[in-house]
Amino acid sequence: MPMTLGMPREASARSVVLAISSASLALGSSALAIAAVLVVLRTINSPTHEAWLALVFLVPIVVAMAVRHRRDDLRVTIAYLAVAAVSIGFYSSILINAAPDAIVESPFILSLPQIAVVYTVAPRVLGLQSLVLICTAYLLGQLAVYAAAMNAGHLPSFDYLTAACTAVVVVISAADLLLRHRTASDHRAVARARHEADAMHYQQELESQVVALFHDTVLSELTVLSHQPPGPLGDAQRSAIQRDLALIAEGSWWPDDASAPGAATSRAGELPAGLADVVATSHAEGLAVDVDGDIASLHRFTPAVAAALALALRQTLVNVRQHSGVDRAEIVVDGEADAVVVMIADAGRGFDPAAVPPDRFGVSQSIQGRIRDAGGQTQLWTSPGNGTAYMFTLPVAPEHAWEPG
Repeated sequence: MPMTLGMPREASARSVVLAISSASLALGSSALAIAAVLVVLRTINSPTHEAWLALVFLVPIVVAMAVRHRRDDLRVTIAYLAVAAVSIGFYSSILINAAPDAIVESPFILSLPQIAVVYTVAPRVLGLQSLVLICTAYLLGQLAVYAAAMNAGHLPSFDYLTAACTAVVVVISAADLLLRHRTASDHRAVARARHEADAMHYQQELESQVVALFHDTVLSELTVLSHQPPGPLGDAQRSAIQRDLALIAEGSWWPDDASAPGAATSRAGELPAGLADVVATSHAEGLAVDVDGDIASLHRFTPAVAAALALALRQTLVNVRQHSGVDRAEIVVDGEADAVVVMIADAGRGFDPAAVPPDRFGVSQSIQGRIRDAGGQTQLWTSPGNGTAYMFTLPVAPEHAWEPG
């Protein structure tokens, strides 16, 4: 088996075909050269010196072979076969008439031009067409030789050499055809598997977004209401519920580039609109949020990444307000060459991540899952009594990346 050195299957197969084509051309050319040498020797040893005329009919085969090698076209190939068949017929007729007994005993000298044509007629891209052309070349060569022999009244022995050489090329071409069919089937199977994997991945991401959305809206608001005394809702709660209902009604669990929160941004020194809304909502709910650092880098995200960050920050701040026991959180931003790091920390009571029940989706889906789905990474530092800190590392839009200094 030839080594492919890690090349793609298509490139490897192409290299093998080109190697076979070059080897076939070399063998065919060698066969014609040997035929010419044998004709010269036969002419020298013949008292009538009539065999030299056979050399004349090797020339058209050589010329047609060169044209065929330069132009891999079906019409050129058909013309090549026609020229080769006529030339082989005259070539064989001259040699049989010059020495009928020797030719009848050993048709080797008649086999060489046929072998040359068989080995050089196959196209560079093997396959079904190659099989047809190889068999056609063999049959035309045999018919030309037998026609010349019958015209001279001397029928030669069966040409085992040409038949064996043709069989070798036919086997190679047939094996290539089967390999192509198998490769095409493998490619289709891989394409189907990739399509199914992409569909499954998309479905999983969509389910993750839906779970996170309902956790951040319905479950979050119900939790807040369960801790409120009976009576009318406050303006902030009413606005939050109306906003969440609108979010669900719009089907915004899969943000796009056009409508994602954060697509519209303010000036570079200010927070993007989506993140500014998150901070303002937290302030209205009684949580003070300090934002510091490289705020301009928050404008380097794509709209989808900005939306994921805004939603993750929103849930993080909700968790601070509901569970930390403090009324202040801090956000620090640091811009890097191809990413932005956002740190969110509070000095509250903290928690044990291992003790969080598996059916609680706030941290795993609404925060870490959203950042992960946006192509980012998250780190969490917390323990009971020591506060909580998240670090989000998110990729920037390609046009906003720079070379590291």
